Amino acid sequence: MKSSSLRQLFNRPQENQIFIIADLGLTNGGSLQRALELIDVAGELGVDAVKFQMLDSEELLGDKSAEYTYPTIINGTKTENMYEMFLGLEFNDTEWRTIKAECDKLGLGLIITCHVQSAVERLNKLDLPVNKICSWSLSHFKMIKSLAQNGKPLILDTGPIDENELNEIRAFYSDNGGGDVFVLFDFHTEKTETMNFLAIKSLIENGYEVGYTPQGRRDWLDFMAIGLGANIIEKRLTLSRTKPENGHWKAHEPSEFAEWMSRMKECYIALGEQKLTPTPDDLAATKNWYKSAWLERDVSRGELITEDAFTYKRPGNGITSKEVTKSYIGHKFTKNYQKGELFEG
Repeated sequence: MKSSSLRQLFNRPQENQIFIIADLGLTNGGSLQRALELIDVAGELGVDAVKFQMLDSEELLGDKSAEYTYPTIINGTKTENMYEMFLGLEFNDTEWRTIKAECDKLGLGLIITCHVQSAVERLNKLDLPVNKICSWSLSHFKMIKSLAQNGKPLILDTGPIDENELNEIRAFYSDNGGGDVFVLFDFHTEKTETMNFLAIKSLIENGYEVGYTPQGRRDWLDFMAIGLGANIIEKRLTLSRTKPENGHWKAHEPSEFAEWMSRMKECYIALGEQKLTPTPDDLAATKNWYKSAWLERDVSRGELITEDAFTYKRPGNGITSKEVTKSYIGHKFTKNYQKGELFEG
């Protein structure tokens, strides 16, 4: 199944708009009630799709003693056993059907990141329009091959791969029956000098539809991604940043998300076309702010027109210096003028 854009894939109106995904994968906290509330909020905000993640802690983690440390706003740094943390984020198949039904009711797209091999079959039963994997599954070719066999497009996050490896994944996915590959530019660093946003342009030139999945609250990077050509943006949404759970501290609350989304859409619309074109308002303003030719001295009809006969002053509703230079110098005046009169040609 092929699709030229995510907007078409999810039957979203206004093809010339940015595609916005609300990331609910961590902030739902494994609570169905909270997940549904977040979906409802996302629907009210007007996003195009919401994103979750399908986990199986038993299958995902070989070392169940591994710990993960993260910041919270009110409780400071918190350390959790990773197995137990992921276990608390799992949904059963009945809950997934409820989540999908709520998205369908609101006309929202549903995207679910596949983390483990066993999730492929479960996701196929939900019959979503697109497959999704994160940065840390890019080497899991067995799972990628299984996903490809449903023939659907794939969204993947970059991060630990270069463009050659990305092209390898795209070819492998296609060879095994998969559709288009959509790329979300991604990195996991705070070091500005290694972020390499110009890669977005290279990926677009290589035929990918490209988005950006920011890892935090530095919204100015999102605007830069749009300026470089990204037309898909994923942003984490939470009901409250103060929840002492992983992921909430760097998410956006509903009011923040609404303001961010409005600015993102405005930024995307403002890009326009890739050519220098004056706005209608600028063209209209030339009548006020361009300068027109005024006589610097008295002249007589039949006298040769020379540049020293003119001075140039606002408004611009007369003959411009450009027009004098191109069309009048070397010709003759057709009437008498007094110093200070507007030249009429």
